[in-house]
Amino acid sequence: MIAASLVQFDAEPLAPARNLARIHAHIRAEAGQGAGLILFPELSNTGYVEPLVPGGPMVSDVPHYGAALWNACAAPDGEEIAALAALAGDLGVHVVIGLGLRDGLRAGVMRNASLLIGPGGVTGTYVKVHQWQNEKLWFTRGDRIETFAALGTRIGMQICYDIRFPEITRILALQGAGIVTSVWASFGAKGAPVADPALFIHRAYTRAVENGVFFLSCNRAGVHGGQRFFGRSCAVGPDGTVLGALDHDGEGVLRVGLDLSAITRYRAATGIWTDRDPMLYARYLCP
Repeated sequence: MIAASLVQFDAEPLAPARNLARIHAHIRAEAGQGAGLILFPELSNTGYVEPLVPGGPMVSDVPHYGAALWNACAAPDGEEIAALAALAGDLGVHVVIGLGLRDGLRAGVMRNASLLIGPGGVTGTYVKVHQWQNEKLWFTRGDRIETFAALGTRIGMQICYDIRFPEITRILALQGAGIVTSVWASFGAKGAPVADPALFIHRAYTRAVENGVFFLSCNRAGVHGGQRFFGRSCAVGPDGTVLGALDHDGEGVLRVGLDLSAITRYRAATGIWTDRDPMLYARYLCP
């Protein structure tokens, strides 16, 4: 059984030192609770990008937002990621965390990334392929979909808007993923009602049962620039069982257990892999 903690975290805009100090404290606390896998939301070090919505205002009081965002992003070989790796090693845990990441060679080039960090250091990096609205102003999109060995299975990562493209999760499952993590910074106008409080469960359920994987959905909390982040982190098992869910948009931690043998039981009972017909599907798929 893998104990997993999903940390529904409020990232302060352009304040990586303060955010990372809180992230370290959460990692220590969750490791103390027995967690082996700890998740944090999208862009946990930088906060979400501005303007938050097309045509919206810039909120942060900085003269050059792009430069400020670059300064807030982590360097791949820098002290911030090294410190996370050292902490994961000391505590014997794996961490999946959404980070704004600098390009290792080209100044000013940034990526919206999810990192898998374990006792051996950074063991996996995923760069967001499908960029939402104004993210395209600042980030270079990813071009790889991969899984990474950890915790007796393979872990696949995706970020927020990626979930609307079922190909991502299917490709990860085809590569052997037993656990798929989705880190979010999903929001709507502050004061507006939430149209579907169970939206994140619906989406996670669909991707889980389509592929027979554990789907862990970790969204962020807080308010930024008139927008409220939805929270409502959840975890769904390979057969669609909701293992746990937060029913609010405040900060909090969701703790669940992942029994990897449930993957085999569900896939063997349903035949979702043996009944596939990839050659037939290929006739209708556009390149």
